[in-house]
Amino acid sequence: MRKTLAIFLALVLLCGCGVLLAARAVSAPREEITFQEHIFSGDPSAADGLTVQLKAGMQHKANWESTVQFSAQDYRTETSFRFLPAGQAEQPEMSYRGVEINFYHDAATTGSDDVFGFSTAYQSLLDTLSPGESGSRTIRFADYYDEYPFEFYIDLPGVRYETLADWEDASEDSDWPGECAQAALGRFFRIPVLQDEYVELGIDKNMDGTGSARSISSVREGDRFWMNTESVITDDTCFFWFGNRTDNDRLVDTSRIPGGYGVYMLPYGPLDPDAEASAFYGGNENEVYTDRMTCFFPVDPETRIEHLGLTPDKTRLLLHTVENNMYYVTLIDCKTGAALQKLAISDFDPKDNYVNIAETADFVCIQQTQGRICVLTQNADGLYQLVLRSDYSPDDLYSPVYATVRAMAFDGKRLAIVNNDETVLANDDNRTKSYLAGTTEALITLDGAYFDNCGFTLTVFDQTGVAYSGAYVSSLESANYLTGGTLNMDHLVLPYSIALSWKNDAA
Repeated sequence: MRKTLAIFLALVLLCGCGVLLAARAVSAPREEITFQEHIFSGDPSAADGLTVQLKAGMQHKANWESTVQFSAQDYRTETSFRFLPAGQAEQPEMSYRGVEINFYHDAATTGSDDVFGFSTAYQSLLDTLSPGESGSRTIRFADYYDEYPFEFYIDLPGVRYETLADWEDASEDSDWPGECAQAALGRFFRIPVLQDEYVELGIDKNMDGTGSARSISSVREGDRFWMNTESVITDDTCFFWFGNRTDNDRLVDTSRIPGGYGVYMLPYGPLDPDAEASAFYGGNENEVYTDRMTCFFPVDPETRIEHLGLTPDKTRLLLHTVENNMYYVTLIDCKTGAALQKLAISDFDPKDNYVNIAETADFVCIQQTQGRICVLTQNADGLYQLVLRSDYSPDDLYSPVYATVRAMAFDGKRLAIVNNDETVLANDDNRTKSYLAGTTEALITLDGAYFDNCGFTLTVFDQTGVAYSGAYVSSLESANYLTGGTLNMDHLVLPYSIALSWKNDAA
């Protein structure tokens, strides 16, 4: 339904949304939203049958919903408008972080709390300072610890255990399941400290001689290890893994972990009904069963794990690995740990490449940053097949490798990827004038901040490579450019979401 600015302003004023919002809306488009096409490469007819749905708005009060439909000949657009005086943001889908294991190379406290138990080192540094003075010192990690002092955070359906401030005192005999769990994880994940890892400690000496504002910072000297983890969650189990390589691409020693390196399993479920009332601390309905935690699927430490996924029915894991410069996806039964399939995807050099992986209900897309797109789909028997492998140049304008992927759709032969274009938000700027004249090159604010705009870039892949690449500039963008005045995030028209679909989608 077509809406004019006059209607919009009347609604704003009648609903008392505020003078600022009304004034800001003066620059909103006066006619139905349009999308100006800019062809980068290929033929737009490659998008025949694709529908792009976009939502944008201001403070979730002024809301535009646009549909762009592509045919073999052209594209057409429709836009509807709603004004909601109270605003109505879409609620994000509930998600859980699973198991996180951290050693913070950069941390600080404003009080007198210790930071990762370096009490001896902090006191030694404090003794060299005068009251009111601040100081720092670089130490070798291995001089203070044999194994890394990890912190554990658990976030699963019905159970959340925050990291413990007094992690060294965690006991498996505690009445609180969260402390028991963190103590058990601490004994399970034992990794020797690198001999050439260094950190810088900082501290302030108060006038009474005590210390405060302790900090720990990473340094460039030597090597470093980060316990990066990734989790997938079923109805009763958290599966997770961590990267076992240092900044300098050396392997850490995982031999002290029961079962060695691989994909780990942590079951969870209802609290013990016979547990003490204190077990319900924090309002948790479930608990984790650390006595059943195992290395569920062992992996050779030399193998690089890239990603762990889950089939839509949550019965099988998808383990993405690189072995001898070949990328594989292994299908694993969630109950038995049996490898049901190991599918070779493509050659892959981890020194020059990394991957972005998107998982949908219909397909898995593996995007190699050096210029390859691979799409997998499930057969009727639940096994996977490689249905599209398409090469492209990562240096192309608006190559999807450099942007946050907002939406994908696959029709069995063609893969469409849509992103929000990024543009500058600045007043009275020549770059702004160029943009509004039709330039779609990504622009940046004077203070270095990027903002997604209300238009989109589209790339369509087929077996030959990039069949089409283009941008569609929304006329809503003009609302964000004023001559004079100061920009305010609350008064910008910003994108909310993008969805894609193919007509007669075969995926």
